[in-house]
Amino acid sequence: MKKILSALLLVFAMILSACGGIKYEYKDGVMYGDGKEATGTFEFKAGKYKVKGNFVNGLPDGLFEEYYPDGKIMIKDTFVNGENTKEEMFYKNGQLMGVFADDEDLKLYFDDGKLIMTYNDKTDESVIYHENGNPLMVNNDKESTIYDENNEMLFKVQNDEPVDIGLTLKEKDGAFQILKGNKVIAKLDANGETVSYLYSTGEVMLKVNDTTGVTEFFFKNGNTFMKEDGNKNVINYKNGKPLYEMEGDSWKIYNEEGDKITSDFELVTDIKKVD
Repeated sequence: MKKILSALLLVFAMILSACGGIKYEYKDGVMYGDGKEATGTFEFKAGKYKVKGNFVNGLPDGLFEEYYPDGKIMIKDTFVNGENTKEEMFYKNGQLMGVFADDEDLKLYFDDGKLIMTYNDKTDESVIYHENGNPLMVNNDKESTIYDENNEMLFKVQNDEPVDIGLTLKEKDGAFQILKGNKVIAKLDANGETVSYLYSTGEVMLKVNDTTGVTEFFFKNGNTFMKEDGNKNVINYKNGKPLYEMEGDSWKIYNEEGDKITSDFELVTDIKKVD
């Protein structure tokens, strides 16, 4: 009887030991297993999103994938020894939403694959695009150019000096019209503070307030496409909901439902080692 009891106690102790396992914890950017820096492939939840990726000596290293609740890819991050060197974000339809690289390059896309905005760190050039994929505004350290949706140049400044592209000013109803040839391409208020550039079909495309410094771009449907106000920059979906918000060095990305999507592993739970 004693032998049977001893055997049962031994089996029970073995079961308890097996069930205990290793306690994993993600803290301050490092994955630990029983207090030691962990190596291997892990699955966990970051907020409400499932993540899978590899850690080496506690640090993220290699490809990390973050998923929408339905299992589709939301984010792909590439880490090298704990440093995030490239980030790709995706719409729910699988279309690439944006690419952020460690050299400060940036590409943002509409959900139909057309570009919204690009930035090239090597040339210091940024481009904002129309809904049809044509450039709207091109900026670099030497010049800035504005185009309508048909690639018609509406304004150009080079080395801080306006370039003559054949524009004329005409007063009308106490305000002013800016014409290129016989066509009104922009309007200037009576105080000369706000200029509104127009689409080829007459809708307001871009409004610049020289007094407040606020610049606002519009979709053809009238919704705000992009707004720059001081160090705050907002890019919206065509329905007016925010897609991208940046203030100083802080930025946020939202999906079509308005939920913030992020690769910052702020709240990590349900950690499981899978390899």
